[in-house]
Amino acid sequence: MRTNTLFRSLPSFRALRLLAVGLLVGLGATSCDDDEVDVPPVTQQNIVQVAQGNADFSVLVAAVTKADLATTLSGTGPFTVFAPNNAAFAKLAGGPLDAFSSAAKINAVTDATQIAALRGVLLYHVLSANVTAGDIAAGASTSTTARPASASGVNDNSIYLTKAGNNVFINGGTRVVTADIDASNGTIHAIDNVLLPPSQTIAAIVQSSATASPAQFTLLLQALSRPAAQALLTAAAANTSNITVFAPTDAAFRAALTALNLQNVSQIPDATLVSILQKHIVGTGRVFSSDLAPGNVATLNGNVTIAAAGNGFTVRGGSGTAANITAANILATNGVVHVINQVLLP
Repeated sequence: MRTNTLFRSLPSFRALRLLAVGLLVGLGATSCDDDEVDVPPVTQQNIVQVAQGNADFSVLVAAVTKADLATTLSGTGPFTVFAPNNAAFAKLAGGPLDAFSSAAKINAVTDATQIAALRGVLLYHVLSANVTAGDIAAGASTSTTARPASASGVNDNSIYLTKAGNNVFINGGTRVVTADIDASNGTIHAIDNVLLPPSQTIAAIVQSSATASPAQFTLLLQALSRPAAQALLTAAAANTSNITVFAPTDAAFRAALTALNLQNVSQIPDATLVSILQKHIVGTGRVFSSDLAPGNVATLNGNVTIAAAGNGFTVRGGSGTAANITAANILATNGVVHVINQVLLP
């Protein structure tokens, strides 16, 4: 009888057990919900904080601090910073800006004029907008930096971008090595050189080089100083110009004089002189080495032919030997200069 009664009560027992299990599961679920902890969202770091967290920007951080720009670049923005890495700053060692070549040297600077100069250099790396690599137009483009112009009508606060595929270059010879480092108030692009704003016109570059030691461009200056070339010298000196000059060295001019059976620049006939000089000037804008490609480039006197040569380019006039570009992308306030080792003959 007990056995039969037990078996008859089994369905009720199972129902009770299932109900108990359900209650336990329900209580457990409620307990888990009560124990959950809300994780606050991660706050994105601003440009200065991102730089401080990257060991390869330690010199840049020292420079920003010394120039009293940390508060500015921590602000709302938006900003774009083309950020020189430590290796880029190290390239300044031994030159006029040696004091900015390392964090230790920057920290030691106390002269107000040097600090002001550092501030100007740093602002030349900043855009007052958020510009990602995808926002940069293919080909050549220009952006105005946060650096104030030194005087009205002087273009010493623009940078010149060249985008070819995934590569972005600035002022011809500086490359973006790491793009699109995000920050809460903008974007950082790491670059491999410190960008230096121009301080002279093309004419002033030629004149100062001609009086330097060792001197260079003395014969080019003689040629431009001839009355027949006055208009070209005026263009090279004007702040409103936007030109590219292929500038022959003194050795190049001496070789050209020999080829022309002449002894000095004053013996070159006026028409020939102007024709030769015009062959060296692109009057339609700044053409950086990063903009060059094999083919023709129009000058004030017809085309010159660009050809690839190793990691660089050669330039050929209508006749004569092709010139190598021996120093490229010398930025002026009114254009850019490429030094060449041959005179371009029409």
